[in-house]
Amino acid sequence: MDSENTAAIERIKAKLADLRQLDPACELFGSSSHRYRLGPPLTAPELAGREKELGVLLPTEYRDFLMEVGHGGAGPFYGLFQLNDSDPENITDLDQIKNPFRWTDATNPTKWQNSGPENGVFIGREKNADETFPVYLIIPGVLYICNYGCAIRFFLIVNGPQSGEVWIDRQAEENGIVPECSKDGKRLRFLQWYEKWLDEGISKFRKDEAR
Repeated sequence: MDSENTAAIERIKAKLADLRQLDPACELFGSSSHRYRLGPPLTAPELAGREKELGVLLPTEYRDFLMEVGHGGAGPFYGLFQLNDSDPENITDLDQIKNPFRWTDATNPTKWQNSGPENGVFIGREKNADETFPVYLIIPGVLYICNYGCAIRFFLIVNGPQSGEVWIDRQAEENGIVPECSKDGKRLRFLQWYEKWLDEGISKFRKDEAR
């Protein structure tokens, strides 16, 4: 593990403990579902086995988190998925994960000129209650990692040039897929994304304490 990841992981461990202490009633959005508890870290052989099942090598930051911090549980909003878990909100496609993610910027399939496959990307249609069939994209090269709620989810790019970045899938509200960014517009990788959630939670409760 490189020194940058080591430092980030040590900060994350300390901040998670702080947030758990600041929010014993689990008032932060989604925290009542995980109660700031993480699953046990994976051993190197366990992680290698999960990667074999997925058919991809996971980005280094995420691998380090899984082996040094924990596997599933405490995390942004409704928490982190476990690898290959049975949570119905984890819509990782084990066929598409082996194909490269091909976008560098936000895209919205509902705005594409036609509703057929774009450059070989699989597109489906799902009937809504209002009898319409909106276009949705089966996203290649990604691992879904977190549920925001209302069918909005975060994914980690694991295959292609953008590998390691965290994006949000807002297709349920017809807003496409969008990279997660810091306030200054920099793309967030897994550890940065996770620490951002911790920082925002800690800031919220410390502001409440100061009132």
